[in-house]
Amino acid sequence: MKQVIALLLILALALTLCACGTSSGKELLDAAKGDQANALKSYYGSWKYEDEDRYIFLYPDNTWDYRDEDMFILMEGEFSPEDGKVMLIQEDNTLAFALELDSSDCLIDDEGNVLARYDLSDEGEEEGDMRPFLGMWKYDELPLTIGINADGTWALYDLEGGAESRGTCYMEGRDLVLANRDGGWMGSLSLGSDDRLYDNDGDALSPYVEPDTSHEEVKEDRTPWFVDNDLLVNYSYGEPAKNVVGGAAVRGSDTHSYTRIPATWYVEQTSYQSTGDGNCIVTLTATALTDGSTMPNFVNREGYTVTWTWSLCDYYSGLILTEAEDDTFYSYNYEANGEPIHVEFRYSHDITKYKDLSYLLELTLTVRMPEDYDGLVLVCYDAPESYEVKLARDLIYEGRITLPVDQLPGWREMGSGLICRINN
Repeated sequence: MKQVIALLLILALALTLCACGTSSGKELLDAAKGDQANALKSYYGSWKYEDEDRYIFLYPDNTWDYRDEDMFILMEGEFSPEDGKVMLIQEDNTLAFALELDSSDCLIDDEGNVLARYDLSDEGEEEGDMRPFLGMWKYDELPLTIGINADGTWALYDLEGGAESRGTCYMEGRDLVLANRDGGWMGSLSLGSDDRLYDNDGDALSPYVEPDTSHEEVKEDRTPWFVDNDLLVNYSYGEPAKNVVGGAAVRGSDTHSYTRIPATWYVEQTSYQSTGDGNCIVTLTATALTDGSTMPNFVNREGYTVTWTWSLCDYYSGLILTEAEDDTFYSYNYEANGEPIHVEFRYSHDITKYKDLSYLLELTLTVRMPEDYDGLVLVCYDAPESYEVKLARDLIYEGRITLPVDQLPGWREMGSGLICRINN
């Protein structure tokens, strides 16, 4: 995946800037915390136009799609709050809908049309969403795991024999159909009410958790990759916010105008839980603030995109844990210092735009990892130095599970960013 979180905002050609008092970065960070946490929850779910068989689906990962009477997706993209509404932006960076809740808990679009909440169970066999199937699963009664990827591929592993098979998958109604490499039918999976998967024979699969990932002695006989490359841990939870000179990028949607602007990053741990099996679950929040006064002039005459760049990396082995496009759950097995490592994580984000064109990103990550392992780090670093480097980076990220850091264009820009241990 492109390890970037983007906010797509389409501006009028003659954008009028609203001047307002500029608050300090810390004040904006404090003011925005909590305000956005529940701002979008009332919008999540399925909505149907009252006067026609058209539907809008708003998902908790801030994605949306617009469907016709046959549940065929006509448009899709991401959404974000702005001035008491949610703005639905298409993949080509154009505004599709502006939605607002009224007093009767209905949605009103920008043309005055009314949408009411809709019960999907009334549709029977509508085309399902693949996202709940994504990730790694293990048969409850068999030593087999299956990984479902957002790019429409799957991989089945035999934990005892080491055998492996692969193929493609697609949704058929509410079931996920598995096909072999030649397209032949292999089986199907359905999502149960207990959040487990069931195959076409009725066998159950549960989210996969490495049975034993304890590391009583993490080997220190090799120099960490980050140390070898002068990329040192420079931040701990709760320390004063760190300014990253090129911490965000602004790209024009029409002319591909591109520049970097400063961003101030702050990271805090919000919860820590030992799972009792040698692992722990760490939840952290990283916030990034940009100053509207640093915005380039081209934002006044064309639509633009603001992006922040971050990665989860392994300090000892020099691997980036990448993920597929539009996924929300990631599971990895790799080796660091001669030890097997199993890591899982999820993330979500909220973005706030202020009238002075300042932006606040609040990124929440939940990571499951070995309790005594300190090698996983969050890196918030300078945006790519040019649009060409950004495109090259995005291309390399696509479809990879783990990626050596030094294969990433512009990877040395990590050294001028924030590097924080996840489990310290």
